Amino acid sequence: MDQKLLNFYHEFNDEVKQYMMDHENTNMSAAFKEVFLSYLNENEVTALADTTLVEYKKDAENMRLDGYVYSEYFHSLTLLVSKYDSKPTPQMLWKKDIDKFVRKAVKFLKTCDTNLFEELEQTSDGYQAYKAIKAIASETETVNVIFVTNDIAKNYVPDDMKFRRIPIKFDVYDIEKLYHLVLSGDVEYKPLVIRLKNKYRQELPMIKVPGENNIYDCFVGVIPGSLLAQIYKDEGQDLIQKNVRSYLQATGKVNKGIKTSLAKEPEMFMAYNNGISTIADSIEVDEKKSGNGIVSIKEITGWQIVNGGQTTASIYNAYRNKLPLDAVNVQVKLSVIKDRERSAEIASNISKYANSQNKINMSDFNANDEYHIKMEQISRRTFIPVEKGKETEQWFYERARGQYMAEVNRQPTPKAKKEFKNRIPKKRCVSKTVAAKCLMAYMGYPYYVSKGLESNFVIFSDMIKNGQVPKPAKAVYIDMIAKVILFQQCDKIVASLNFGGYKAQINYYVMALIGKYYANLFDANYLWKNQMISPEMANAIEDLALKVWNHFQNPVVQGINISQWCKKEDCWILLQSRFENNEL
Repeated sequence: MDQKLLNFYHEFNDEVKQYMMDHENTNMSAAFKEVFLSYLNENEVTALADTTLVEYKKDAENMRLDGYVYSEYFHSLTLLVSKYDSKPTPQMLWKKDIDKFVRKAVKFLKTCDTNLFEELEQTSDGYQAYKAIKAIASETETVNVIFVTNDIAKNYVPDDMKFRRIPIKFDVYDIEKLYHLVLSGDVEYKPLVIRLKNKYRQELPMIKVPGENNIYDCFVGVIPGSLLAQIYKDEGQDLIQKNVRSYLQATGKVNKGIKTSLAKEPEMFMAYNNGISTIADSIEVDEKKSGNGIVSIKEITGWQIVNGGQTTASIYNAYRNKLPLDAVNVQVKLSVIKDRERSAEIASNISKYANSQNKINMSDFNANDEYHIKMEQISRRTFIPVEKGKETEQWFYERARGQYMAEVNRQPTPKAKKEFKNRIPKKRCVSKTVAAKCLMAYMGYPYYVSKGLESNFVIFSDMIKNGQVPKPAKAVYIDMIAKVILFQQCDKIVASLNFGGYKAQINYYVMALIGKYYANLFDANYLWKNQMISPEMANAIEDLALKVWNHFQNPVVQGINISQWCKKEDCWILLQSRFENNEL
């Protein structure tokens, strides 16, 4: 085995063990999933963003579920199943092993159509997952089952299947794939191939924009709404560029104007809508039907929508609801990128400058790069104060997931690695998404944080862009780390109370209550100097945790899924009212 991969395996397992030590009542399996998914979420894998992690395992019934997430915008359900091994070297998983694990998740999904899970304890992970999946069963259009493991899996992905006419797609992420994703910056590139002629029996005539260069070719034209809907039906979210997809999942709401025009004036859609901007790696042209500046495209490789994701999803929803699309046409711009090294940059700029109905563009994310770069720079030159001697210990702000591990591996000798870890242990590494979680909870947005790290980070990014977050400075950085310390110790106190469920949500709502009602107990400089909270703060956290638990046990609508309720602002508004009126 490659030594670098083996080193990564050991570093990864050490991080899992550290996570378990830092989070009371967290077992090795849960720690593994938290760490593995944190890397995936920041490295282009959006299907598992905001996953609710669970522990449900019934070997006798061949069922297992490790997590689930539903995208309301894309009507897609993703199920997670995992395998963690702490052996000195990764084991080899073969086709039969992979099939065995994904079948367990599929069995759980199918069993949600029965009443078997009604017998489970209502606060249990299995019951909560069952109720959540059952509640969205009629809305679900696609299902993804993703298997993650720190072993090495054979290069195999199970074939798609169907359940209740819903397509189920599979994917596998092992330690080798994660290694390439995190430290090599890539995985095997598998571009979408849209076979217009062979699969859809259509070709796409487009005008080639005059002018030659070595960077890209540009084409403009019109795509029938029915064709775009069929392509989206087959390819789903993979058709939409990652950052646009993340934004839509976090904040997307179907534009009522688009919906109305599709339903009432389909022939006017072209006039009212700005169309879609797309990129591709290459196209295949039907030479016999091309000429005089017109090309007839029969195949597109690497097709990605960088602007117009909402338009595409709205047309698909109309198609799904059997609205007539015969009169619907969509303007399309296609940029075929010839300079592959500049592909990401060009995609970013296209999205940045394109006009979009709901202003979903990558500039919402790129505008924040400066903020995170500056926070990273401040973290590298800011040391934890000591009473005597030289300041050597630090926190590590991880602007990109995997930076800490890369820095450890950059140390030239085992002794240097050990010294680095002593100065900056993994428990003092904080990713930008975790920092955003702690800040947003304290700022009074526990309902956003409850949606998951990815969605919360998108909203936090908007707040940076709008000037609602203080600009980077040493004092701002220290305040941020102080809130991370507060959150970590809140987590330990809540875990020790053994509520039996909703620990994460209790943390978020307790932090929000502290931010609003106990700000006088928060002293950033005290936390920074002592790296721990005061006894008064610890007592307040315990008291507030009990109040939040009582709040969760008494929702306005009896029988509501508490995890879903926590994502609603109504939950926070009611908690404040109950707190202020001593009703808890």
